[in-house]
Amino acid sequence: MAASQPPNLWGAVAGSEPIKNKGFFNLEAGDGSPSRSRSFKGVLSSGASLGDVLPNLSQTVFNGVPAILLTDDEVLKLASPFHFTLVGKFGLNRPNLDSIRNFFTNLKLSGFFFIGLLDSRHVAIQLSNNLDYSIIFARRSYFIFNCQMRILKWTPFFDIKEESPIVPIWISFPNLRLHFFNQKVLHALGSIFGRPLQTDKATASRTRPSVARILVEVDITKKHSKEIWVGSKAYGYMQKIEFEKVPDFCSHCKIHGHAPSDCFKLLPELKKTPAQMDGKL
Repeated sequence: MAASQPPNLWGAVAGSEPIKNKGFFNLEAGDGSPSRSRSFKGVLSSGASLGDVLPNLSQTVFNGVPAILLTDDEVLKLASPFHFTLVGKFGLNRPNLDSIRNFFTNLKLSGFFFIGLLDSRHVAIQLSNNLDYSIIFARRSYFIFNCQMRILKWTPFFDIKEESPIVPIWISFPNLRLHFFNQKVLHALGSIFGRPLQTDKATASRTRPSVARILVEVDITKKHSKEIWVGSKAYGYMQKIEFEKVPDFCSHCKIHGHAPSDCFKLLPELKKTPAQMDGKL
């Protein structure tokens, strides 16, 4: 089984179909009913049954221990019912699950949702469509009874001891040419950097032609180009790219909040006081 994770865990997000809610790519309308909490069994039943996904499993030995080996494709198929899953991470305090569920009910989401406890600080937030997923993830954090809940991306390779470096980032395209304010073109532009979620309203309605803005799931541990070529080889042009409010992420600690250059674990000397740095202590 390959050790590296596939570059696009959920595949491409098509943007060719017309959408009712401008600004959202690949919007699934849902059933139009008010948001309702859903059972874990109900979440699973909405996807393919496990028997349809996997071949007969057999035991083996891997790295010196008993193992059940699956291919990356089989893992992704098993994870497909959780396509719109996010993780809520709390600090020292966490409200009870009923309070968290009531909070999501009051958000009036367009589809069903499921809240389940992963551990004392983490909850799984299973949503049912791209619209709700985009709205929740775009906020990055919420406060529930004065307890901050930060929103993290879930993937089949999510480790509860680490925070995902994939976050929603607004990407701006200053002076994008007018004829490129097109849903398919905008989706393609965003796809260069990750999974596009939505445009802002002004971009969708073309009321602010000075800049196009696209919300994209971006892996902030990777280096991204600050300009791209748009158009034909003969008549295209170099388009400037701007990333807005990129959070710090430490690739050593696997958490948000500080950069490797500010990491006490990597650079213990940062803990020294000014007097210690001057050699006085």
